[in-house]
Amino acid sequence: MTHTERKQIKQLLKDTFWQFSTEDPQNITPKLIRYWASKNLHPEIIEATAINYIGSDFWYRVEKLCYLMKHLHYWLTLE
Repeated sequence: MTHTERKQIKQLLKDTFWQFSTEDPQNITPKLIRYWASKNLHPEIIEATAINYIGSDFWYRVEKLCYLMKHLHYWLTLE
């Protein structure tokens, strides 16, 4: 993964979750995201997106989480 892709995913994270909106992108680390997820997300969402696993594709899983949450938000606001 390139630095540009990682930067785009961090921006997507900031746009998706208000808790990260004021965070400096350099401070957004896998450790911070895993800690935040354990405190703020349902365990089934964590398991489904595999955010708690360590691996080279971590940022792609964060991207998956962001798009999942955006999709859920979209369908919830239709009612």
